[in-house]
Amino acid sequence: MKIFNKREFVEFVRGNEYLYIDNDRDDSFENDMNVVNEVFDGNGIYSLMFGSRGEVEFVKVNNFVEDIIEWNSVSNDENEFRCINEGVDDYLDLNWEEELGCSYFIIVEVK
Repeated sequence: MKIFNKREFVEFVRGNEYLYIDNDRDDSFENDMNVVNEVFDGNGIYSLMFGSRGEVEFVKVNNFVEDIIEWNSVSNDENEFRCINEGVDDYLDLNWEEELGCSYFIIVEVK
């Protein structure tokens, strides 16, 4: 996974055809930065959580290890929508169920 600062993260998401930051405002770099700044709570792992109807939430992940253990504990037989996007190097993309996909990013601000 690539380590982004906040600005690089927003630029990366805006330049990716599959990712977006839904901020319910005008589609602009400044508004996307405002969303990230409102959520950013120090260096760590953050996620864009996508729902099946196009809704998205940007959140700080409190315990990444627990998320991975939970995702890994469900078999493909139990949940046909569970998958990992293997063609991605800059972030981790996990599909949890039909209505939830999460893209994980490392965001670090150097002072």
